[in-house]
Amino acid sequence: MIERDEILLVDDNPENLKVLAGILKPKGYIIRLAMSGMKAIKSIKAKAPNLILLDVQMPGMDGYETCRVIKSHAEMAEIPIIFVSALTEVVDKLRAFEVGAVDFIEKPFHFDEVLARVNTHLTIRKQSEQLQQALLQVSQAQTKLIQSDKMVSLGILTAGIAHEINNPINYINAGAIGLELDLIDLLKLLDYYETIDFEKQLPDVAQKIEILKGQIEYNYIKNNLITSIKDIKMGATRTAEIISGLKRFSRVDSDQHFKVNVNEAIRSNLKIIKRISKKQIKLNCDFQENINEINGYSGQLNQLFINLIMNAQQAIEKAGIINITTLNKGEGVTITVSDNGSGINEELGDRIFEPFVTTKKVGEGTGLGLYISFGIVENHGGTITYTSERNEGTSFRVYLPNKMKE
Repeated sequence: MIERDEILLVDDNPENLKVLAGILKPKGYIIRLAMSGMKAIKSIKAKAPNLILLDVQMPGMDGYETCRVIKSHAEMAEIPIIFVSALTEVVDKLRAFEVGAVDFIEKPFHFDEVLARVNTHLTIRKQSEQLQQALLQVSQAQTKLIQSDKMVSLGILTAGIAHEINNPINYINAGAIGLELDLIDLLKLLDYYETIDFEKQLPDVAQKIEILKGQIEYNYIKNNLITSIKDIKMGATRTAEIISGLKRFSRVDSDQHFKVNVNEAIRSNLKIIKRISKKQIKLNCDFQENINEINGYSGQLNQLFINLIMNAQQAIEKAGIINITTLNKGEGVTITVSDNGSGINEELGDRIFEPFVTTKKVGEGTGLGLYISFGIVENHGGTITYTSERNEGTSFRVYLPNKMKE
């Protein structure tokens, strides 16, 4: 069943309403009537029509004021309003557009003109709604692409995370074992103290204690206890740092943005990804001290840094160098990630920022990393550019302003 458009006619003159209804109803439109501005608003609140034809000169609340009230309510503001009036002065028409009307029809009516204008604005509204729906679908699809690429990245990161966490866990485990053995020996000494009858055995006590201290290496144990505790604390701290970095990477930003320290964000991500690759890659970091903090979505920025660094790693075949620099630029920040890998074909140009365009071998990349990175930078009001030489390497430069675009 084809859905019929509803049109609300607002006029204090019954004859005008009859004429307009006679023009529109035969064309299949559902016609609703209101003889005052207040009744029109009440009718719209009960059920929003697709279009409103509104008379200007009405007692009490005139058409201009009625339009202002309608446009001031979010649930009614998108309904197109066409003014209908015997007023012909330009100033009257301009006032109509100023309060939010989309068109103006002069009385007396011309049937074909009324139908043409009504049909045009109903079509425009439908196309606008379709466009908004399409934009929503594109936004949802882009969000899914970002999440999909993030899951791919997380899958690749798993090996590096396991390796990173394994080292501090070994610290904790070794420290705990050493602490347990030392405590067992100390307990032997304490047990011996409890068996001593100081009144009878006092002369021999000091000598026996010294002998036992030598047997269990008492002085070494005392010093080793502190070292074991330090090892345990170090392992716990490193594990916490890795987990913190992972949490930052996987944070869901929703609509909230925060102050972000770019240096700290990159360091957190390096803790996770520095051992992903088995290639012999030297990592050089040159971070400006007192780097500017920027407003941004931290989860998206972590995704950006991960993408650029992993892209550099994948561009290096066996061994190479990755340089990461940060630099204040005005109130914003410039981040540069360079590698001495295979480079990018000159023919690709800026197509590398398009979805599914990749320089990697089949199975080695999704072709979404740079596309998503471009979107993240653009979302923050920044810019991303690159330079590349075949078999010499590639350098990506990102500029992020202090304030995000509105």
